[in-house]
Amino acid sequence: MLRTLLSTAFLIWAFTIGSAQELKSFYNDSIQLFYETHGSGPALYILSGGPGEAPDHPYHLIIDSLKSRYTCVLLHQRGSGKSRHMPINKSTINIGKYTEDIELLRQKRGDEKIILMGISWGGLLAMNYAAHFPEHISNLLLVSSAPPSHKVWNVLFDNQYARRSQSELDSLYLLQKIFSTKTEKELDSLKRVNPNSKEVLAYKTFIDIHVRAMYYDRSKISPKNINDLFYNFNFQPIPIIDQEVLETKWDITAKLKKLKIPAFIVYGRQDDQGESTFYLQKESLLFSEMHVIEQCGHEILEEQADAFFGILRGYLGGK
Repeated sequence: MLRTLLSTAFLIWAFTIGSAQELKSFYNDSIQLFYETHGSGPALYILSGGPGEAPDHPYHLIIDSLKSRYTCVLLHQRGSGKSRHMPINKSTINIGKYTEDIELLRQKRGDEKIILMGISWGGLLAMNYAAHFPEHISNLLLVSSAPPSHKVWNVLFDNQYARRSQSELDSLYLLQKIFSTKTEKELDSLKRVNPNSKEVLAYKTFIDIHVRAMYYDRSKISPKNINDLFYNFNFQPIPIIDQEVLETKWDITAKLKKLKIPAFIVYGRQDDQGESTFYLQKESLLFSEMHVIEQCGHEILEEQADAFFGILRGYLGGK
């Protein structure tokens, strides 16, 4: 479990803060999935991180910046947010099903072409959708995106290991011994019904330490945001996706190289995924442009929000 959490943490675009929402829904087989729409103009779909993150803050900050010129469609992905309550297993949680959900949503809304923005894990998902449904994509936006291939999947693990002190590594090991007596499903239930249990407290401290390596400047870490992240995030899908990518040797780079879709790639120079992740995106998307934010880790909106929104507005427009 320790290596799974470490090697897939880049899938997490952290920090969820609840907000009032007016939701709509659709079905993929028996699973009900929810989404929000904000603003007016060309359709811009936003895919949050995780998998398993509730799509609240910072996604509504992005929406507020763009809704004057775009219809922002925020999908609550399967197993997260308002779409959280569903069976979590290999048949319901896989890259193909997540991709299918986006296509069904597009069909329901009747959007012939969409701009697709993916953050962290959402970037991987956006690239996969573009690889399979290129005719419906007008532009691809990748923010701190996970890679399009298993080949650089473990770069993150090495980067995070190098960023931790020996005392942090020792603590992670000891904490993992406490909470690994429970399955991910048991921990997810336990943190809601008994948040002060020793297993939950150990798990939360583990995540707290773990998130630190995602920052360039640790002084910008918000304890409240980490607390919200832990309790609102459904961590169950992560090891399932991790296993799928590694066991199937998942790789869509060849498909991406055939696309003529314009793509926008932005990331922090000190993102713990490692720059090989982003260079692989650039090499695979031949009609892409790349923007790098200096002195910034994975959590761009916590560390360099002004720089990020300046780059985004320069590319897309907005307030």
